[in-house]
Amino acid sequence: MKSVEIFEVCHGRYRNLREWLNESSSSIRSVNLKSPSLGYQWRPDRARACEYLADFERIGRHALRRPEWKGRLKLFEIYFLGSFEYKAAIRLVGVAEGTFDYWYREVKRALGAEFSRTGLFPPARYFTAVRGEQPSARANGGGPHLSNYPMGSNAK
Repeated sequence: MKSVEIFEVCHGRYRNLREWLNESSSSIRSVNLKSPSLGYQWRPDRARACEYLADFERIGRHALRRPEWKGRLKLFEIYFLGSFEYKAAIRLVGVAEGTFDYWYREVKRALGAEFSRTGLFPPARYFTAVRGEQPSARANGGGPHLSNYPMGSNAK
């Protein structure tokens, strides 16, 4: 799978989880008895969903930390994390549309590779892995050992 596609999968999961967490926070849903149920929809527990959001943001910022990529980091924070509309994001980043498009492609390519390397992709494996557990201790023998990745003050 290409890096751009990996980024799109991870970003799609990020957007969906963020929307789900925002909608489910301190709200009571009403039930429409006239429409059929959507059935069972798998969702991770809230803590693991929050971890995914934090890891997506942390890994993205870490991968774009080079001084010469300051504008690309700004694009990532405004467009991908802030979910601004395309034209508004171009204005907020402060570059020409062509430069924005070029940086957009570079960010997706760089972060897709980084998400694959760090275990954020594929999301299904991310949500089945248990943090801090050695892979050999897992019954199925799979899953990344996520405790090896830089976190908080240990991040470079």
